[in-house]
Amino acid sequence: MTTLDKLKVRVRQYLNHGSAERVALKSVLDALVSGLPETVIFGGMLREFALGNARDFTSDIDLVTLESRQEIYRVIAPFSPIENKFGGFRFVVAKRRFDIWAFDDTWAFREGIVRGSGFGDLLRTTFFNLDAAALHLGRKELFWTESYKLGIEKRVLEINLVENPFPERMVRRAIRMALEKDLAIGANLAAFILAHARPDDLDWESQLFFEGLENHVHTRGDRSYTFAPQKSVLAQ
Repeated sequence: MTTLDKLKVRVRQYLNHGSAERVALKSVLDALVSGLPETVIFGGMLREFALGNARDFTSDIDLVTLESRQEIYRVIAPFSPIENKFGGFRFVVAKRRFDIWAFDDTWAFREGIVRGSGFGDLLRTTFFNLDAAALHLGRKELFWTESYKLGIEKRVLEINLVENPFPERMVRRAIRMALEKDLAIGANLAAFILAHARPDDLDWESQLFFEGLENHVHTRGDRSYTFAPQKSVLAQ
């Protein structure tokens, strides 16, 4: 079974679990399939499941739809949504947050950085390679890039789209993801981190990581960086 086949199985098993929370979660997604048929799960949930972290997944569920903002609101109105920072809507069911926004409101499309006409184009809008996957709710079709597949298999975090409105935030996020999920950092992302990091604003773990990354880039910058001390140091 391929990595991508395993991902679809993990999503199905997660949603079909009989707990009250999962039943509520599945009912929300079923309502979205019915009211907003051209909708995908996007980003973080799929990354975590592909990395084998489905059991511990408690983060937001991100969704993108081809429908308009007006139609989104009509369908999710029973869940008392509020506007979120992405230009879409956020609502909570069974203590789980959902973020949903219209395809055309995706930042890279709205800013003219990427031209988008379908879900395949959505994959070109993520900053990280490990977020470049989407699962169609109705058809259960998985969209992914080759860099996503290779990144999952080799556990390497890399840049997918370098343009981002919050580079310093992405630096902090990249370092935390690498530390917490035992990921290597690709050469392009390593250069980005060195260019945009503010070391004095990092916590001690991230500073330790940054120092190792800086030394690595100066000596073997064409290769991915793995923070070798992380398992022993962070376990103390």
